[in-house]
Amino acid sequence: MADILEVSTDVETQSSAERMGEDGRNGSTGFAGLLDEYDYKSPQYGQILSGVLLRVNEDTVIVDVGLKRDAFVPRKDLDRLDEATLERLEPGAEVMVYVLRPYSRGGDLIVSINKALEHEDWVRADALVQSGEVVEAEVTSANKGGLLVGFGRLRGFVPQSHLTSTSFAASAEERQEAKERLVGQTLTLKVIEVERRRDRLVMSERAAQRENRRARMEELEAGQVLVGRVVGLKHYGAFVDVGGVDGLIHVSELDWKRVAHPRDVLSAGDEVEVQVKSVDLEQERISLSRKAVLPNPWDLVELDYPIGTLATGTVSNVVDFGVFVALPSGLEGLVHASRMSSLGAAQPGDLVRRGDEVLVRILDVDPGRERIALSMDAVSSEEQAEWMEARAAAEEAEAKGESVSEDTEQQGPLVESDPQADAVSSEEQAEWMEARAAAEAAEAKGEGVSDDAEQQGPLAESDPQADAELTEGEENDVEEG
Repeated sequence: MADILEVSTDVETQSSAERMGEDGRNGSTGFAGLLDEYDYKSPQYGQILSGVLLRVNEDTVIVDVGLKRDAFVPRKDLDRLDEATLERLEPGAEVMVYVLRPYSRGGDLIVSINKALEHEDWVRADALVQSGEVVEAEVTSANKGGLLVGFGRLRGFVPQSHLTSTSFAASAEERQEAKERLVGQTLTLKVIEVERRRDRLVMSERAAQRENRRARMEELEAGQVLVGRVVGLKHYGAFVDVGGVDGLIHVSELDWKRVAHPRDVLSAGDEVEVQVKSVDLEQERISLSRKAVLPNPWDLVELDYPIGTLATGTVSNVVDFGVFVALPSGLEGLVHASRMSSLGAAQPGDLVRRGDEVLVRILDVDPGRERIALSMDAVSSEEQAEWMEARAAAEEAEAKGESVSEDTEQQGPLVESDPQADAVSSEEQAEWMEARAAAEAAEAKGEGVSDDAEQQGPLAESDPQADAELTEGEENDVEEG
């Protein structure tokens, strides 16, 4: 009997344990199912949620964010929204919200529409840092350190060191005045730093200009012909704005004739046609040429200046081995010192100076090397005397206010003559020089000739107009320069 009772107790105990196990498993499975049905995740501060507007009134906005409890947008957040955004807030409209407080004192979920929109601006700012693109922003205020600009619903800061619009100002007062004048204007800027935790958004006008300059430079190619505007003149050339970037026309590329200073042919503000010579992206330099788009006088030089003819020119430079003479077309030729020896001067500078008008004979023309060889010795005394008389008549007529015929004023520009004419003697040349000195007494009285290098201009030894048919010694004089 005891055995039967013991067996019965074991069966009951086992059945009870099995039932408890089954109930326990069933209970556990049931609770997990309830959790699956109600998959609730507590919102976190700063989280961006998507929702649908349930109610919109003057005091608050209620949003269904799919969390089994509604979110509330406070009135002060609505006050920060612009009119266009407020007009879109209607029941049923989808909005993005930013979690401000997961649980308020009353247990409510407090969110912000304005902060969510600011989040979009921060994301955009991060993207601009990565891409390097430039944007336009309106200046809202100025302070001692720089400018504040609007960037969506954010405020960006442009440090003084990153401003180019005020770089002309010398003193602190002038810089502040210049910055205040920029309020309300739009600047082209580049985002260079974004730090959301500190509400830090830094922008640069200088970096934007470099970015625009490089982009424009990448569009330019050697050989392109453009129209630009002269923005600056220096003794070594002219700076020209060609679509947002500045290029340099070197003084040697301004004209086919010698140019002493760029202001002799251009002025600030002039529109000028130029050709792109080269673009250096690494050095950020653009070389331009005005000469390349002008008619090349060397193409017709053999027709304009036949060998053996006479021409009137102006002394453009005086050097030890000769004199450079600018001809009427603007081209230059060289009178080597050996071809002015009959004039009896020890040095070319003892005989003529820059600006003097002289009569020369064309000895040789080399269009390929762009050189014209001239001579004073090959001008006869009769030709010299005739030229002096015509020149005196022209000056007298000009003094009386009478019109002067082109032939009298310029003699052509060429005077045909025998290429084998005899060289003038030193005595005859001396008489001619005395006559010329008397005619220019008013101008020459009390004036001296400066010998410094700047007065004489660039060294003519390297000038491409050098004599094309020089003797070996004469050629060395030119090449040694």
